[in-house]
Amino acid sequence: MCYKVVERFSVCKCVYFQHSIDPCSAYGQRGHSVQEKTVLVGYACPRHSTRGSSSSPSSGGWPDSGYSSSKGSYR
Repeated sequence: MCYKVVERFSVCKCVYFQHSIDPCSAYGQRGHSVQEKTVLVGYACPRHSTRGSSSSPSSGGWPDSGYSSSKGSYR
């Protein structure tokens, strides 16, 4: 089975990066398909990011992940 890895933003599902196909011995033969594997990266692409818009929270935007280093320290 051939695989094609596609990295997508986790919220908007826009393509971040598309890797080349990892071919198997049956690549190119009739009836053989390429299975796409999706890896989620980041939060949202710049086009769909809400950071700085009026819909973002008053804290200055949505966090990129659940782990923020800009809001104090955890002890």
